[in-house]
Amino acid sequence: MSTVQKQKEQSLTTEIDTPEGIVNFLEKRNGLYSKDYTSRYSVTELVGCQRKSLYKQLEVPQEELLEDTTLESMWATVRGDFLHNMTYAYKWREMDIEHYVPLENGKVATLAGRLDMYDWKTKTIIDLKTTKFVRWQIKQGFLPKPEHILQLQCYDTMFSDYMPVENLNIVYADMSDIVTYKVQKRDMTDWIKTRVQEIETAKDSNTIPKGEVSGLCKYCRYQTRCFDAGDGLTDKPLSTPKSKEASE
Repeated sequence: MSTVQKQKEQSLTTEIDTPEGIVNFLEKRNGLYSKDYTSRYSVTELVGCQRKSLYKQLEVPQEELLEDTTLESMWATVRGDFLHNMTYAYKWREMDIEHYVPLENGKVATLAGRLDMYDWKTKTIIDLKTTKFVRWQIKQGFLPKPEHILQLQCYDTMFSDYMPVENLNIVYADMSDIVTYKVQKRDMTDWIKTRVQEIETAKDSNTIPKGEVSGLCKYCRYQTRCFDAGDGLTDKPLSTPKSKEASE
């Protein structure tokens, strides 16, 4: 290759900084955390109980679930991992995103999400939910869950700025059935901002929002604290604060 050709090829490229994602990955692997994760939320948290989100923001110590190590609970975790392999059905999968929310105090909160699957052919975002007794839950009116609908609509709002989205699908799967629902599109920009601001205001004013009681409460690791605070869990807590020996 002649000197002239080499010079032409070199003129087509410019050395730049290493991509931020690679730097962050290497830093995490080495125990380095350069980002400030204050006021950082996940979509899953945001569509769930506000009180639980506040406890996480305040880094309140989690409690121990009384039935945390039952055979059924351990199998449920593994079962979910098995079924989640269905995300490999699409090349575009496990896609991370961050959405920035301006706050009243001039700061910015971060909303992080991870989309299970995206079908670029039909411009469809797909969220997979693994559970048990899918058909029975549908018959009882337990599925689809409102928080799952909100979660998918949030993903639509977040990802639509970067790729075309025309359809929203929730897929419920257990070991014997797969059921899919199409969800109506909805711009969640204002909802996200309001939801985050309410939690941030509670942090600044040292107040506790009302607990949003649901069937998920029995899996929460703040049940005793929520019960004692009032305006939340009313059933007997199924979690208990960790002993000092366990937390040390």
